[in-house]
Amino acid sequence: MNRLKGRVALITGASSGLGHAFALALAQSGVKVFLTARREENLRRVADEITAAGGEAAYHVADARSVPALYDLVDVVLARYKKLEILINNAGLGYRAPLSEIRRSEIAEMLETNLAAAVYLTQAALDALKRGAPSDIVNVCSAGPEALAEATVYSAAEAGLAAFSRGLQAELRPDNIRVTTLCPGSTDTEFFDRFRADHDPARMLSSQDAVRALLYVLASPPSVLHGDVVIRPHALPPG
Repeated sequence: MNRLKGRVALITGASSGLGHAFALALAQSGVKVFLTARREENLRRVADEITAAGGEAAYHVADARSVPALYDLVDVVLARYKKLEILINNAGLGYRAPLSEIRRSEIAEMLETNLAAAVYLTQAALDALKRGAPSDIVNVCSAGPEALAEATVYSAAEAGLAAFSRGLQAELRPDNIRVTTLCPGSTDTEFFDRFRADHDPARMLSSQDAVRALLYVLASPPSVLHGDVVIRPHALPPG
């Protein structure tokens, strides 16, 4: 993990779930982590957990649905750390219901949080990432290539993020910016408190499974391009 030490990472959706786990793991690897989400109390708790363990963390409250806030966020990161080398677009949420029943406000929230926010924040961060190259963008796209019944809008937002990542990967290769789509599938986090699912937690991935995949991607030499990293739970036979 020596390649990670001293790098600066911006993580969205960092107040809970995978974002929380990613922040802890990166800080333990020597990364200076900048956390953002909507819930200040939770962000402060994550930052305090990191600093108590000897890591370095700062946070800024921002709503991923506010485009001006996303552009301001990059300025805040640069004011604090003077550089940015890793962007992890992790913020996301899901509502599950038949299309005929889902609220228009929920449709907008998923499209704006899961897809549009990643596009806007990536654009805002590009100049800094180019200056910090070789650098990384990781877009966390849980559903990946799959589409789910009664989750059509969520699936569309995730598929859009995956397509955005692939196009961006080709576009930014000359700038020495590596773009990876991390698709961890069903993970035992609080995401599923809201997103109705029939998954048995015992048959879901743990957050540490996703953490290992992220660290593998980021610690790899810049010459290694990962593309789509898809991990899924594997049900082992009894005994």
